[in-house]
Amino acid sequence: MGCIKLGTGSYKERLTKSLDYCLSHFDVLELQDFIMPDNLENPALIKEYRVMLAGFEGEITLHGPYLNLAPTSIDKLVKGVAERRYLQGVEAAQKIGAQHLVVHSFYDTTTGYQGYDRMWLDDNVKFWTAFLDKIRGSGVTILLENVYDRNPETFAELIAIINSPHFRSCIDLGHANCLSDYHPCRWIERVGGYYLHISDNNGRNDGHLGIGCGNIDYLRISRELASYPELYLISEVNDEFEKQFQGLQWLKKMITDGEFAAHHLTT
Repeated sequence: MGCIKLGTGSYKERLTKSLDYCLSHFDVLELQDFIMPDNLENPALIKEYRVMLAGFEGEITLHGPYLNLAPTSIDKLVKGVAERRYLQGVEAAQKIGAQHLVVHSFYDTTTGYQGYDRMWLDDNVKFWTAFLDKIRGSGVTILLENVYDRNPETFAELIAIINSPHFRSCIDLGHANCLSDYHPCRWIERVGGYYLHISDNNGRNDGHLGIGCGNIDYLRISRELASYPELYLISEVNDEFEKQFQGLQWLKKMITDGEFAAHHLTT
């Protein structure tokens, strides 16, 4: 097993209350304020983050905007809004010093079109190929996160076709468990990558529970991840940061020591 980095995703208001703990314990901080589009046009927020994180020796990720954005829309004006917001996300990432920008996949479950998966794939290839050309040299890698995506095969095919070190996946295990037709391990197996959002749920609602508080089989997941040379395990859990970190440490131990994991779960 190679390098495993532990991180948390949070908003500034919550981070500020436990800043010393987060700066000293986590390897990665995923800043989620930029989910809200208005924050992309708030230079004061970027300045505040630069001051807050000045002494942080770990890595920074930005979670980009996704609300009401449709990069595969047939309306070029709607598609243009998505592109503009993503470009603003890349610019904010550069200013803060973030290496990754997480973006949701926008898979539309409301369409009844039988050929939707192929259309989704073709339109995403066109959009992201052009987008990556525009951010060439930025130093920012786009991480596409599964949300309502039902099938990991189509998602994996997109990553393979783009075939860029600056366009990778962010596998959200909670989303895979409650919003997909396939087990989270199937997503890991087919999509690969190195960046994962970690939480648990009951398979019906995306509850952002701590590891072991839902029905996700993390023992099976840990075995699937054991051969990966690099992993970013980013907690997206409602618990306090100390409890999040403990959960991530437990998962890391499961990945690196299968015998510990098996013993821990059976005693």
